[in-house]
Amino acid sequence: MGVRSIRWRLVASYMALTVLAVGLVAALALSLIRRHAEQQELNYLTANAQSVARQVAALMSARPAGARANLYALRQIAHTAAFAGNVRVKVLDAQERVIVDSGPLNAENDMVWVLPPEPSNELLAETANRPILLSMLLNRAQPVDWRALPDLPADVNFLVVRRVEGAWGNRFVINLLSRVELEKLKPEETGQTSRSDLVVRLPIGETGRPLGYVELSEAPDFGSEAVDTTARALGLAGLGATMLAGVAGLLIGRTVTAPLQSLSRAADRMSKGDLSARAAVNTRDEIGQLGAQFDRMADQLQRSFADLEAERDTLRRFVADASHELRTPITALKAFNELLQGPAAEDAAVRAEFLAESQRQIDRLQWITENLLNLSRLDAGLVQLEWSDHDAREMAQAVIAAFRPLAADKHITLTWDAPDQPVIVHCDRARIEMALGNLVDNALKFTPAGGQVVVSLNRRMDETVFAVQDTGVGIDPDDLPRIFDRFYRSRAARGAGSGLGLAIVKSIAQAHHGRVTVTSEPGKGSRFELIVPCPSAGS
Repeated sequence: MGVRSIRWRLVASYMALTVLAVGLVAALALSLIRRHAEQQELNYLTANAQSVARQVAALMSARPAGARANLYALRQIAHTAAFAGNVRVKVLDAQERVIVDSGPLNAENDMVWVLPPEPSNELLAETANRPILLSMLLNRAQPVDWRALPDLPADVNFLVVRRVEGAWGNRFVINLLSRVELEKLKPEETGQTSRSDLVVRLPIGETGRPLGYVELSEAPDFGSEAVDTTARALGLAGLGATMLAGVAGLLIGRTVTAPLQSLSRAADRMSKGDLSARAAVNTRDEIGQLGAQFDRMADQLQRSFADLEAERDTLRRFVADASHELRTPITALKAFNELLQGPAAEDAAVRAEFLAESQRQIDRLQWITENLLNLSRLDAGLVQLEWSDHDAREMAQAVIAAFRPLAADKHITLTWDAPDQPVIVHCDRARIEMALGNLVDNALKFTPAGGQVVVSLNRRMDETVFAVQDTGVGIDPDDLPRIFDRFYRSRAARGAGSGLGLAIVKSIAQAHHGRVTVTSEPGKGSRFELIVPCPSAGS
């Protein structure tokens, strides 16, 4: 499966959250606007209906219902209210039968007033200088029905008020026209307003015993226009916000994925063997912590591989040195065996000499193999030390007693220096005695006749120090760094020993969480110290 980028998932989540948030806000806003618009429309229709009801109540209570003048006046009120309020107006009787209906609203309806020609005119003298409302909405799409109008002078003028509907209200056009011009009047270009389904019906007169009802309907649906406009605006705003969220997601995703990509590249380099690769993530967050942990792991891994390489090199040297050390006695035994199978077989003295030398080589092989086995077990941590409390003085005296005959044979003075009080040390007695014995043996081996070897014991802070000091040939400074390596022999020790004794001392000291040190001066002797911690037996 392909890799799904976290960066693009972040972008998608940002955009989805933005769409969700804008959608919720838009739904709430549109709901509030729609409710507000409906309430305002209801208030608008109710106020207009109350105004019409008051006027109609005065007419209906003044004359008997059904009188022509009354109907004429009702029609005037209904048409005027319909034109001015841009609504459909109905007047109903008490049985809810329609008396007057302004009719469906039409954008081509005009209101017409008559202007008197001169005040001297007897017909209109009483209304001089005032327009007279002709009870009609003039539909310019149909011929003028002059029969519905009273007789008027030929020179009378008509004041025509034209309503041009728009999405957000009406625009009025006023014209002063003659009768001929009125007949030729053509409609203007106009829009069509959407209408509301809301209907308001109010009683005329007393609520308990109404004279009739006034009903207003088909008002302009400005609320829907507002909601639609707001919806479009919110849609555009949501689209813009979503795009901004996508850009923000890309930028933020880059800050998140860049450290991860650096970490991935470092891991890839490490998988290909480049242990020096590091993530180098410097952010102060969880990714930065992960990068720091990765770098620490890489450091530890690099050190581990370096240690493994060093151990591999040491093992190679060890195998080479062990092979060399074992090859010498094996070669000698092979030569002795061939000679004993040949001419030397008949010579008893030669045969005895070869057999004795063969025994020495066998002993040497046994010593080397046993010490190699001890070293490998110590280094691998396979040796189970037998921990207990011992008096270090008794341990040192036992080692010295074993080497006194050899010291006497070599005419070397072997002395002992220790406190009068017991020096208790928690250790494996056999291993410590082996290490101390190797130090004493090494000192006797490189100290000439007439020399001196001093074994001392003292307590230094919380450590027990076994010291072996001799007056031998000493160690060259160039040899000191490698004196405890396996099979390493200093210049003064060429041909003497196997090079394992001091390596065993070092391994035993480390197994006891201690150490071994050496100070030496060529021609004046050396001092080895086997230092062992001395905690209580219960620790």
